Amino acid sequence: MKRRLQHARRRLFARPRVRRQATGFRLRADSMLGMLHLSGKSALTVGLALVMMTFIALLIVNFVGQVMQSGRLEAQRIESEAELQLIHVENARLEGAVAFTESDVYVERAARDHLSYAYPQDTVILPRLVTPVPADDPVSEAPEPSVLSETVRRENWRLWWEAFFPAAS
Repeated sequence: MKRRLQHARRRLFARPRVRRQATGFRLRADSMLGMLHLSGKSALTVGLALVMMTFIALLIVNFVGQVMQSGRLEAQRIESEAELQLIHVENARLEGAVAFTESDVYVERAARDHLSYAYPQDTVILPRLVTPVPADDPVSEAPEPSVLSETVRRENWRLWWEAFFPAAS
């Protein structure tokens, strides 16, 4: 068996090699290494293996966390795409409504309904409501609908108001 050379510093200062008495943690570590019959480089190898295993376990935990986060983000992306589709449908509906309000058909309808306009050849008819007749009175004929002259031009809503709520005269 070869004899190991002593370290140069020890030889230089001539300090004797003193073995300390193991206590506490060191005693437990020495006893565990003794049970495994490990010493020197073998103990270093086991320590390095434990550090590597700890590092690998941390990497696995991190990877699992990233996989779970990826699943949550994918679900959120699908929800966002569905919401985007709804927004596109709503946008198309609103664009259609805007196109209709800018069309000549809408302008003509608004002029007839809200502004009481009519073409010169049109005849505006306002129906009159018949009041109920008691049973003992003879049956009277329903009044004819009136035709508005072109000189009388009032708002459409006023005409209907007067038709439903005639002025007390």
